[in-house]
Amino acid sequence: MEKQEKLVVVGCSGAGGPAVMMAKKLMPDVDVTVIRKEEFFIVR
Repeated sequence: MEKQEKLVVVGCSGAGGPAVMMAKKLMPDVDVTVIRKEEFFIVR
């Protein structure tokens, strides 16, 4: 089984969004999960 790089970013309003875009640009094969808070639930 191949080892795959994973990145979890909590929050998308401050630096989270740009961090995800930069990570995908630098490491296109990284698996990114963004967790952000919504009014009534958490979106993954």
